[in-house]
Amino acid sequence: MPSTVNKPLDPRIKRTLLVIRDALISLMDEKGFAPISVRDLTARAQINRATFYLHYQDKYDLLDKVVSEMLQEFHTTIQLPPAFEAEDFCMDSDIPPHSFILQLEHIAANASFYKVMLGVNGLPGFAGRMEQAISTALYHRSALAQPRDEQLKVPREMIIRYTTSAHLGIIMQWLENDLIYTPKYMAKQLKRLHLLGPTNLYS
Repeated sequence: MPSTVNKPLDPRIKRTLLVIRDALISLMDEKGFAPISVRDLTARAQINRATFYLHYQDKYDLLDKVVSEMLQEFHTTIQLPPAFEAEDFCMDSDIPPHSFILQLEHIAANASFYKVMLGVNGLPGFAGRMEQAISTALYHRSALAQPRDEQLKVPREMIIRYTTSAHLGIIMQWLENDLIYTPKYMAKQLKRLHLLGPTNLYS
């Protein structure tokens, strides 16, 4: 079989995959994943079963690939750039990190997916997988800002767990309120919360 590494996806195939993904998301929003059949998916996507099975083994393969691809995109957006330094996250600047903006732009562009997956009809464990990606990125940022654990007032693992939960909580609150703020505005608020903490923001 010829290699397809780095080969651009045919636009027609890309459109088909997006249509199938959108069908999955809309059906999960309506009734959750368990009751969905391949017939439901093909009817909603307006494709035939042969087209579906050309790309996916079954509905479980579809869900796994859609979720894995989206989380990989999310993981990529939240990573720090190679040239990042601790000073780029200094307290006297109100400019949010570029990685925060990229991450929230990704969420906004795929809002229907994240609303469903983080909602009552979503995939169990999905929030945990998002937390892991956020935690990894925040740990890296924390290690750059303060490499020495003994100089921290709170154990690093507690800091990371706290900030990760708050970070994801803000994303979920933004989604629940239909993204009423721009990604850049939300990135700025996230930076303030990370740096100042909720108590200091009242003053």
